[in-house]
Amino acid sequence: MITIDMALDFVLEYQLFGEIWILSDSRSVVQFLDYWRDVSDRRGMNIFDKRKTLCNSCVLYLQWIPSHVNSKYNDIADGLAKEAHSWYRSEGPGATIHFKGDKKDQTALARIASGHLKTLRFSRGDKKFNICTKCNMIEATPQHLLDCAALVYDDLLKRSDFVLEVMKANDLIDLI
Repeated sequence: MITIDMALDFVLEYQLFGEIWILSDSRSVVQFLDYWRDVSDRRGMNIFDKRKTLCNSCVLYLQWIPSHVNSKYNDIADGLAKEAHSWYRSEGPGATIHFKGDKKDQTALARIASGHLKTLRFSRGDKKFNICTKCNMIEATPQHLLDCAALVYDDLLKRSDFVLEVMKANDLIDLI
């Protein structure tokens, strides 16, 4: 969705017109944007505002394409997305999580690293999290969970087993 938003920014900035095709290998994002009546998050609303602005100057198509099928253009798009957004870039050796635990533990690590916790929900376009069960004071955002357990993000990358054990010991694992 970030890349689609950036593509629309590009179209607006350079005042392109005519037929504009935005291809995405994320079927779920294309479907999500197709059901526009149900979109309530901020990025989705920004995309719809941009589409509305563009409707007078161009015909905009958002098309899903299968990924990982050795499509030259899909490979180019993936490369450009990785260059454009820091989330895709590794900041050096060890910047990815290497962990050989069971699927449940792998999912928990991926959730806290990406910010997509089980308790994440949206309210009027804003992210909302449950209250932390350890301190009972503020929302249990990924950063707060790490802080509350006296951990840092770097621990996720270098000591993932330890992070899981600390989260379990502090009864925070159910929030992840």
